[in-house]
Amino acid sequence: MKFNDSDKDYFLHDFSKDNGSDGGSPDTSGRNVMDDSTDSRSPAFDFGENAGHDYESMSVKPRRRGRRILIWFFIIVICALGLTVWIRYFVPYVTESQTTGFVTLVEKRGIIFHTFEGEMVSESQLADTQRVYSRDVYFSIPDDNLARRLQQYQGSGTPVKLTFKRYYGTLPWRGASNNILVSFTPVQ
Repeated sequence: MKFNDSDKDYFLHDFSKDNGSDGGSPDTSGRNVMDDSTDSRSPAFDFGENAGHDYESMSVKPRRRGRRILIWFFIIVICALGLTVWIRYFVPYVTESQTTGFVTLVEKRGIIFHTFEGEMVSESQLADTQRVYSRDVYFSIPDDNLARRLQQYQGSGTPVKLTFKRYYGTLPWRGASNNILVSFTPVQ
């Protein structure tokens, strides 16, 4: 198969220059279509070393716009992730939750982060004789002084009213439980 490219290119021809022509036929004047250096209306493309560097006229807005969209997308994603982490780990969804019962265990646990963990038998669970005992109340104690004072009531048979905050997630330096002890008062 032979490729013959000697014909005039129909798509590169400027039909507006042909006054007598109907605009539908190719140029038959014998003039080279690509040689429009004398015509000031036709666009000139010079890719040589002496090409005029007219960067102001070149439009780079779509590229900058794409970068801006990408930057704003990542800013929004990072803010959403930050807000999610903040709500999950640092904002309690329950505050001032109180439970009365008997403290059965207060101990310091952990390998890297040593925190006090406690267990309590709820007084309402012990008073209910119809149902089977279901669970203990597990909690973390972030304050060492509070934990040492609570250890005095461990196994003493004195009921204690505990006040908790509940978080959605746990942090290793705060404890292993979602229930964080804020304060306690012995019940007489």
